[in-house]
Amino acid sequence: MHSQLPALRIVDSHDMRIGDGFEAKHFNESMFDGLLDPVVMVDHFHMTSPTFAPHPHAGISAVTYMFEDSTGPHVNYDSLGNHGPIRPGDLHWFVAGRGAVHTEQPEGKGDHVHALQIFVNLPARLKFCEPYAVRLDAADVPAYEAPGTRVRVVAGQWQGFSSPVTLPTPFLLLDGFLEHRAKISHTVPEDWHATILVVQGTLHVIDQTGHRTLTTGQALAVSGAAELELAGDGTGTHIALLSGPALREPIAKHGPFVMNTQAELIDRIRAYEAGELGHVDLVAP
Repeated sequence: MHSQLPALRIVDSHDMRIGDGFEAKHFNESMFDGLLDPVVMVDHFHMTSPTFAPHPHAGISAVTYMFEDSTGPHVNYDSLGNHGPIRPGDLHWFVAGRGAVHTEQPEGKGDHVHALQIFVNLPARLKFCEPYAVRLDAADVPAYEAPGTRVRVVAGQWQGFSSPVTLPTPFLLLDGFLEHRAKISHTVPEDWHATILVVQGTLHVIDQTGHRTLTTGQALAVSGAAELELAGDGTGTHIALLSGPALREPIAKHGPFVMNTQAELIDRIRAYEAGELGHVDLVAP
């Protein structure tokens, strides 16, 4: 028995549209009263054409997880010299550290990218690490299956399944499908936070404090320790679960830069302006 009940918060996404080729359900840390930590931002997005120019990041990991129903690759370019497709079902984890530049875009005619873009905060000890990228192919993602249930263990360990990807800090990323009345259980460890996004459908969440119902475009943030039961409804439910140890460190952020102090933030912005974070050469599709 846990002596303290978990904290929970249900949040509605903010609809975002940029040009004709990008739309997203947007969440950021300011919407969750600290419960999104260590995540800083999540976009559940659809993208059909190049939208973003090459841009910098520092102090975070910029994570792209491609849902399997994407119809083409998301092509990655970065200042580390990486260039290649992120295919449906793949994970691309870009550890920006002290700073790097990247962009990602669909390039095939009629391609539709359906994905999550997640900014995972780096702890103070890793804010100035050398940037690098981690890839996991769709074929290497283990999946838990039971009647009416399929859960891809994209990162971390869950129900005896372990993702082979090695990340800078512990993190759990699940991509789950629940048919009507199908259920799974999840325990949020003490000192961890978890966020459950409803990608599609209706989700029922039962925990020590009661029953909640979420629908498409909503997210539930939970602090540890929590015992959760997640159940599908209707014609089927698609969810994503993001969880990691809460950093509880100060945040100084400006757009794609997330540091611990204002001095560090100014330092990284100046480094970018001076060209110290590198550059990206785009290849015409």
